[in-house]
Amino acid sequence: MSTEASFAPATGGLGRPQLVPLFLVALASVGYEIALTRWFAIVSWSEYGYWVISITMVGIAASGVVLNLAKDWLLADVQRVRRAFAWLPAAMIVSLAGGTIALTAIDFNPLALQNHATMDAQLWRIGAYYAALFPFFFLSGAFIGLYFVAFGSDISRIYAADLVGAGASGIVVVALMFVLHPFALPLVLLPVLALAGWLLVRAPAGRGALLALTIGAVAAVLLFARADYNEYKAIAAPLRVEGNERLQVIKSPRGVYEVLGNFTERLDVDLSNNEAMLGGAEPIATYGLYADGNRLTSLPRERPGALPYLNASLDALPYRLVPKAPAVLLVGSRGGYRLDEAAQLGAGRIVALEPEPTIHSLIGQYRPDLQGDARRLATAPSAYLRSVAGQPEASFDLVDIALDFQGSSDISKYSFTVEGLAAYHRALSPTGMISVPVSIREFTVYAVKLVLTARQALRAAGVADPSRHIVVYRSAWNARILLSKQPFDAAAIAAIQRFCDERSFDTPYLPGVDPAGAKIWNDLPAVSFEQVQLGRPGERQDALAAEIRAYVLPGGQRWPATVDLSPATTDRPHFFSVLRLAALPAIFERIDLVPREEIGALVSVAVLAQSVVIALLVLSLPLFRRKTMGMHARLVSRSIAYFAGLGLGFLFIEIYLIEKATYFLNDRTLGFSLALGSMLLYSGIGSWWSGRFTEHAHNDARLLRRGLRRACLVILGFCAFAFAFADTLLPLGIAWPLPVRIAVLLLAIAPVGIALGFPFACGMAALQPYPHFVPWAWSLNGAFSVVASPLAHLLAMGHGNRVLVASGIGLYLLVWLWPPLARRSAAQPALAGA
Repeated sequence: MSTEASFAPATGGLGRPQLVPLFLVALASVGYEIALTRWFAIVSWSEYGYWVISITMVGIAASGVVLNLAKDWLLADVQRVRRAFAWLPAAMIVSLAGGTIALTAIDFNPLALQNHATMDAQLWRIGAYYAALFPFFFLSGAFIGLYFVAFGSDISRIYAADLVGAGASGIVVVALMFVLHPFALPLVLLPVLALAGWLLVRAPAGRGALLALTIGAVAAVLLFARADYNEYKAIAAPLRVEGNERLQVIKSPRGVYEVLGNFTERLDVDLSNNEAMLGGAEPIATYGLYADGNRLTSLPRERPGALPYLNASLDALPYRLVPKAPAVLLVGSRGGYRLDEAAQLGAGRIVALEPEPTIHSLIGQYRPDLQGDARRLATAPSAYLRSVAGQPEASFDLVDIALDFQGSSDISKYSFTVEGLAAYHRALSPTGMISVPVSIREFTVYAVKLVLTARQALRAAGVADPSRHIVVYRSAWNARILLSKQPFDAAAIAAIQRFCDERSFDTPYLPGVDPAGAKIWNDLPAVSFEQVQLGRPGERQDALAAEIRAYVLPGGQRWPATVDLSPATTDRPHFFSVLRLAALPAIFERIDLVPREEIGALVSVAVLAQSVVIALLVLSLPLFRRKTMGMHARLVSRSIAYFAGLGLGFLFIEIYLIEKATYFLNDRTLGFSLALGSMLLYSGIGSWWSGRFTEHAHNDARLLRRGLRRACLVILGFCAFAFAFADTLLPLGIAWPLPVRIAVLLLAIAPVGIALGFPFACGMAALQPYPHFVPWAWSLNGAFSVVASPLAHLLAMGHGNRVLVASGIGLYLLVWLWPPLARRSAAQPALAGA
């Protein structure tokens, strides 16, 4: 292969053709990052995808350090830079293919990570993930950083090409997921890197070698990369059942959906263990629907007839408490079965909401009689209730949420917030009620959190004494919480007790009834990280009743130090997030008790700890380069404050926008791709435009300050407005047509997105008189981006998403007030006034 690229460091401006390889490498790098998050979601669980972000930013940070140390050697010979540009795309092709193959060979068991006896081996395997993936991201970071080092006069254009490439990947790769399995995405990215190399290497022999290398890399991935579901995922056992059929596979950015048919697939209904109540009812054979290996729901094999199990069902109780022929709003339809169940339980008017589009479509496919049924709507509950507000059809006697609804999609979490439950309450008729399910298989405190959330929702709806409007009853596996418009009277309570006693269900909370003397049908021992005594040893326990009595009712105690049961809200919607990380030692001691839903927080803590170490190592670089960097103490401190602030602030705002876009569009995939892609594309435009302020920064620092000031004012104004008004304004437009909401979102992001492209380019331009600071600044930005991602995740879970834009205000104030400009000196007269 020819060892020289077609261009090299120059004082003239980079042309657009010379920026295309940079655009392509940025696209491939971020595209691979997105593909890997989907890979982890399928092979293990999505919570482990946080590692990918960490590995990416570690590579970028390390590349900046190496470029700093090698800068003088590289620039001493222009041929070295040319050779580096020529060889890096080829090296990235090899590292991407090799990393993908190595990734599939690592036998990581996420469950073994939660056992102290087997943990060490899994930690070594996590290290193997880093070893497999680090080379690619290091090389891609080095390629992008080399542009900054070699073409310092074109910072604004370089950063623009980088951002636009990253933004384009968020759109292109997400679109590819509709036709390609995530395991196949690296095969598409290899030619993208080859094209970048092709544009840099003009010699026919070099191009021929690059083409052969790419073909070999594609062949190696096809032959040796063998990825599959982890054996502990829900889909693993059914796939091994003799006679199992994979009836359908649907590829989508939301997940890889699979419909399985085998004798183990049955309708998952919570039934009484009282055989007399079951009346000989057999479990209904169904198909199973899985997404990324996680079971979502059942799909019907045929149109069901009479459903004899209904009399023994946990879900049937509220239908006995509301008026005859009630108007029912079904939130989630459990594969369509909930419509039949509601009708056979006596419902009159039925509206069934199934906002997850794939589930909605498949129900119509497997139940042709429901195809086009006007009762079925592919609409999010919040959007539906907003659209019918004030109309006669907005009133329901029962809002019935399906047990599997909470796990059906990411946006379902908003139904289990204070605002979501309050909206359902507003939709009730004067005698109506809400039936809300929650699993108690692993943690009963999730049910306690739901009770506290329901209590807060009732208070928000103007109910003076919520305790009289709440009932909690349960089986061995799940609980249902009933919220009534009217207080539960003695007759209703007696009917509830009779229903539960006949079916061997328990009643952890009934208004005015002391549960101490109640018979416990289903033993429910306490699960706690602390030694909390909630019952007498040796007795059957109802941990949920004891926890409600201890943590909810007046005169009780504060919940344990290891959990935070604060009500979920639209701004803090993470329902399955109760572990208090301040008590991490106690949690780690009993890590075997941690539910999978909580693992994401622990992974974020691990990534954060690692990223802080990396950031400190990057910060220490000036200590080892005293002659070129250490002598500029003021510039070192300002660079740290400035680029650390940018690394944190940019990611905080990005993550905030993704979460709010998800809520506003009622779609996680659409919200992610549009918010991320548009923000990066707008920032690329902003970086390009910043050139009018940065091109002459070495002659006029005031011009640079002016551009930075204008950008920071826009960013600060956006953050302040979002903090104060976003949660009030977004619900007002949630029922608008989707194209209108997309247009509004793109318009709202445009000003802040463009402004966010300015500060990095301005800061790098300010450092041009001090060339050794440029790769270090690139590394600083990457290192603190590593810190930002897990930190933002933990802050949002613990304190809500608004804290991210509040933090953004402080960070961009720091950026505005502390630009990396040195004092006036004889050598740098143009920096007067800096």
